Amino acid sequence: MKSKKIIKESYNKCAWNYHRGLSRKFNIWHKYIEKPAIIIFLKGEVKGKKVLDLGCGSGVFSKKLLSFGAKKVKGIDLSEKLIEIAKKENPKVKFYVGDAQKTPFKNSEFDIVTSSLMVHYVKDLTRLFREISRILKKEGLFVFSMHHPIMEVSERLKINGKKSSKNIILKPYFHNKRYKFTIYTPEGGVKLIAYHHTFEGIFNSLNKAGFVVENLLEPTPPKRAENLNKKVYLRSNKRPSFLAIKARKK
Repeated sequence: MKSKKIIKESYNKCAWNYHRGLSRKFNIWHKYIEKPAIIIFLKGEVKGKKVLDLGCGSGVFSKKLLSFGAKKVKGIDLSEKLIEIAKKENPKVKFYVGDAQKTPFKNSEFDIVTSSLMVHYVKDLTRLFREISRILKKEGLFVFSMHHPIMEVSERLKINGKKSSKNIILKPYFHNKRYKFTIYTPEGGVKLIAYHHTFEGIFNSLNKAGFVVENLLEPTPPKRAENLNKKVYLRSNKRPSFLAIKARKK
């Protein structure tokens, strides 16, 4: 409960700056690495379907789902401030403030649930995935991205007071503990907390909730992203930053 409160307050505090940061020219994380992986899995799946954007933030991707031809799109997020922005900028989408692990939606309400970089904020993945299974129709699609398990246990060492991408250590992998990280907005960094998940834990939780994994991506940025942010480009081509999974409800 304390973790959820911290996440909510952090995003409320930086909501507008975070929203602006998503469209920044140099934000290759979203534009060239994470979002393209989700879009690959959703291509040809969205048209005419009822879709939920789980952990929708300020509704940027919710709007894109409509452009893909979705019949109806809904979005839900923990942050009231992000939902305020989403409602203002996307009047055709119905947005809700709420908890991804206990949503207000009906059984079998959606054809597709998609979730961008939200899953790692949840400690108990089985509980989360079971809720998603509840609101999905039979053979419904669940497409999501999260922090890559390797990224979560990688740490850059400081050399002469500066962190170096050439000197990496791996911390213990087999655990489900929380960790701290920073998201950067045009006005500075915001501290957040998330939970480490092993590949075994992710897959077992999906299986317990009645999902079968159809595909998996460990996305890397394309060459054209190098000129926008060379540091991120080089780092993301050496070690995975994100994980994207396409799963189907049995």
